Amino acid sequence: MDRLSAPGLIVTAHPDAAELLAWDLTDLGAVAVETRDATTLSGPSRVDAVVLIAGFEEASARDAALLVLSTDHPELEICSQDIVDDGWSEGWKKFFAPVELDGLRVITPWMASTGFDGITLVIDPGQAFGTGGHATTRLVLEYLVRMAREGQIPRRVLDVGAGSGVLAIGAVRLGAEQALAVDIDELATRAVEENAARNGVGKSIEARTAVPADLDGQWPLALANIQLAVFADCAADITRLVAPGGRLIVSGILLEQKDDCLNLFSGFEVEELREREGWLGLLLRRKAS
Repeated sequence: MDRLSAPGLIVTAHPDAAELLAWDLTDLGAVAVETRDATTLSGPSRVDAVVLIAGFEEASARDAALLVLSTDHPELEICSQDIVDDGWSEGWKKFFAPVELDGLRVITPWMASTGFDGITLVIDPGQAFGTGGHATTRLVLEYLVRMAREGQIPRRVLDVGAGSGVLAIGAVRLGAEQALAVDIDELATRAVEENAARNGVGKSIEARTAVPADLDGQWPLALANIQLAVFADCAADITRLVAPGGRLIVSGILLEQKDDCLNLFSGFEVEELREREGWLGLLLRRKAS
């Protein structure tokens, strides 16, 4: 049998940077990221380093990720290399597991859809936009589930940095009537549309390739699961888009970035703070004046 290969990147980095780099690689389109250290069978030769092996579905996606990563992190050792693997094109699916919360489950199309008494979202991650398994996405879903249980999901929701659309779709399935899902990536826009249709909420979700500065209007609830560096560029616009007295759920923030994040959203009060695996999820309410 022929051995299959996938376009890949091999990144050598300090262990402290591994988790954030894995998240960056996923954001940049990797369908799977494997981390190897000195304890693994074929890890780095140095104990003070880790190797991240990222696989991509297309060489163009790999090359685009290489350009961004090498520009943002010139200190990294990055190698572009095809990854040879038996059955890679299907094997990457094992990296996704069901996400189960209280009354809400997120699965992929290749998982069994039975055996759960609650709302099931079926999300195809496509170019690795995510299904809800990462701690940052799960934090937002936890807030949405709690708000739904308390009858606090508003009629209209804005999802900034929508990716696969899991948050916008979750908000609609949990009670919202309409959601606007925006992302700078046209692939994400298509993924949102396809996943919304897959979950029977295509007419309730508008997917748009845009940034917050492009938007007008205000929403009673906005969701933003993006990194601090991106928040630094768009926090003012996100603030503008949340109605006075409305709520904003922020995620994608590391524990040590809490104060920097809150400084960007000084027009909000903290209602709740949750932590998971070193990441923060903040439920904020915009001050009425």
